[in-house]
Amino acid sequence: MEKILKVAAAALLVTLCLFSVALAAAPLQLLSLEEAARPEARNFGFAAALRNDGPTISARDLEVPPGQTTFPLAVAFTAKDGTPVDINTLKLECLKSTPVDLTARVKPYAGKEGVNVDHISLPPGSYRFRVAISDFKGRFSEKEFTVKVSVNY
Repeated sequence: MEKILKVAAAALLVTLCLFSVALAAAPLQLLSLEEAARPEARNFGFAAALRNDGPTISARDLEVPPGQTTFPLAVAFTAKDGTPVDINTLKLECLKSTPVDLTARVKPYAGKEGVNVDHISLPPGSYRFRVAISDFKGRFSEKEFTVKVSVNY
């Protein structure tokens, strides 16, 4: 009986480990199909300048080639004058006619150095994102970047 319990416990442990690995490898679906289908935000040539008196934000435009279903997302934060980034002020939005707040979706992947997600999935299309953050002195910065996901025909 004791041997059966040990084998069952070991089998349960292996199952839990495999399940957690599968969850960790699952891509983060950044936008739902409904959110992705919303019209793009328009600025009609009157866009306000982005604020940039806080931490430096590094985010590059991405072009995801046809057939690639996931891609990594990396946004880096660099402290200004040694003042640490206040991660609680992080905000990430997809700029649609009504912006989609993605902050809660990426928060588990965020730290004072930035946001790093190994596997993101987006429906095909072109998307503009805005990331904003401040430091503990209240200085605020924001940056926009674009992700284009090609369709595989």
